[in-house]
Amino acid sequence: METHSPVPDARGAEELLAHLDADRTALAPHVTTPTWYLTGMAGLAAVFVVAPLLGDRRSGLLTPLLAGALVLVTALRQRRLVRPAGSGVAAGGTLAVLIGALLVLLSTSFGLVAADLHPWVALPALAAGALTYLLGRRLDRIAQERLARVR
Repeated sequence: METHSPVPDARGAEELLAHLDADRTALAPHVTTPTWYLTGMAGLAAVFVVAPLLGDRRSGLLTPLLAGALVLVTALRQRRLVRPAGSGVAAGGTLAVLIGALLVLLSTSFGLVAADLHPWVALPALAAGALTYLLGRRLDRIAQERLARVR
């Protein structure tokens, strides 16, 4: 059984494109990353960078951090209802920069703790949170741009 008319016409194509634009407009809010998710991930990143302050007790911190990230990701998936397409090289590069920066900030925290400058660990933690939030917004913009380009 055929689902398309055998003779294409320009008017039918225009109607299909209008429906596509309407679908894109309806889906855009579901693809946008909510502020609560970015704030939560930023908080988890800050706690991750503060971990050297716990000394030998920091190994127990990994489980709550992973559980928190899992809860946030699950809640985001349930809210979105739509899974955006892969965001490509730009998003991968942004994510690589974020991971690299978090590791550098974690190393900085270890150095500050080793130098007995405990209060200064707050600076890399704040930087980790802010960077996670800002680069998360950047990833969101990349996804929105890819959605707008779909034809």
